[in-house]
Amino acid sequence: MYKVEAYQEYRPQKAKKAYRSVRRKIRGYFALICLLFVAVIILCINYLTAYEALKRTQEQYETTVNKMNSIEENNNIMSENLSLVIQDNEKLKKENERLRAQYEEITKEIQEIKSINEELVSKNRELNEDNIALQNSLKMAAAAGIKPQNFTRFEGLSARSQVDRGRYIGKFIGTAYTPSVEECGNTKGITNSGEPIVPGVSIAVDNRYWPFGTVFYIKGLGYTIAMDTGSAIKGKYRFDFSVFDKNFARILGVREWDVYLVKLGNGEVDQIEL
Repeated sequence: MYKVEAYQEYRPQKAKKAYRSVRRKIRGYFALICLLFVAVIILCINYLTAYEALKRTQEQYETTVNKMNSIEENNNIMSENLSLVIQDNEKLKKENERLRAQYEEITKEIQEIKSINEELVSKNRELNEDNIALQNSLKMAAAAGIKPQNFTRFEGLSARSQVDRGRYIGKFIGTAYTPSVEECGNTKGITNSGEPIVPGVSIAVDNRYWPFGTVFYIKGLGYTIAMDTGSAIKGKYRFDFSVFDKNFARILGVREWDVYLVKLGNGEVDQIEL
């Protein structure tokens, strides 16, 4: 009886021990599984992190490669541009040398032109002086002869840098007259302007076209002033040149003269300034 009871008591204890052992094993397996699960999760996280890092690294690598390619292309373009700039610079140097040579040549020509111009100015001054001297001689010749009762002696043209001829107005028919009884009916020497005659300067015109005081330059006779009229002096292109010597008047005769208008008069002869 005792053995049966002892056996019955032993079986539950053995079962409890086995149950506890199984529980410990299950717990161990569960812990191991949990550890493995955690390890797998950690590995997955590490993998994902490494993958993302690798992906970023790859993207950075591609970006860097693209940048390097772009830089290389830019370097190539810059090299080509540098070559073009060097070529253009060489062309500019040659063009600059050509322009400098041309400038020196032009400067030399300008100096030559200035020198020639100075010579021409000097010759022109001499010609003007000769022209003035000839006009003064002509005026003196016109004043030689029988003097009227009233006249004004022309004192001569002053020296000037150039002769102002004014505006060319055409060819005139010109004659010469003396202030004598035969031609003027008296020897008073007073022109129709009311001023005394000035030999070699006073001319008779048709004052319908040319008011008294009008200044002309007649090529070959010089400066003249409209101061008189005459019955035979009709028309716009007609004048009569005053002299004192009849032989001189005959020598001048009737001919065409080139006439220039220097200043249009106002109908009065206040003072003679040429």
